[in-house]
Amino acid sequence: MEAVIQSNPIKQTKPKIEKPKTARAYSASQVMNKKRKVLEFEGKFRDSFGTPEINATWFIWGQSGNGKTRFTLDLCKYLTNFGKLDYDSLEEGDALSMAIALRDTQMNEVEGKFRLLDVMPFEDLVKRLSGKKQADFAVIDSVQYAGFDYERYKEVKQQLKKKSLIFISHAQGNNPKGNTADSIRYDAGIKIHVVGYVAKVKSRYGGNVPYIIWEEGAKKFWGKKFNMVKEGKYWPGEKK
Repeated sequence: MEAVIQSNPIKQTKPKIEKPKTARAYSASQVMNKKRKVLEFEGKFRDSFGTPEINATWFIWGQSGNGKTRFTLDLCKYLTNFGKLDYDSLEEGDALSMAIALRDTQMNEVEGKFRLLDVMPFEDLVKRLSGKKQADFAVIDSVQYAGFDYERYKEVKQQLKKKSLIFISHAQGNNPKGNTADSIRYDAGIKIHVVGYVAKVKSRYGGNVPYIIWEEGAKKFWGKKFNMVKEGKYWPGEKK
């Protein structure tokens, strides 16, 4: 006599379909009264940059030899008052020129909160920042050496939306060099153009007073125009 084997029918489960997130609509009062984490800057940093959100995007550009690295390290040192910072040195790595810049700004004073990354590929930096207890701020020096496009920038900005990303760029004339860099400039909340040891600031968070990087060098570079530059009344390529 043959045994009859009954087979249980395989239950087919329907794949879960994720519903696309719909954009929310807010009243003006809701937006105005929303609690936000901001950086309570003081002194000359507040004068120039206001009180940025903790996840603000910064964009710094300028020609070589005008004080861009010195300014960026001044900013990095101040930002360590609010969290840890990674500086991805894609161009110079740990070369002597970077060592001199670190010495001049006395970055050893914030050694526990500042890390120089020696030519770390951009995608590796993204993975690093995605981990737990990683840096709150990250400098990408430079956009041209990092090699990503604007679409990738937007993806990373969303992926690291709790971080503050600071992008450094070469310049072509008075503008950032390349379409990607120029697009990031327009998107950034804080735009900083460095010329002749002065940083011209356009911040959505207030401030906007020009930041003097090195006064002696700036006076020598700008000559009779120095006071106008310092007061925000003159800048190359801008009409008043």
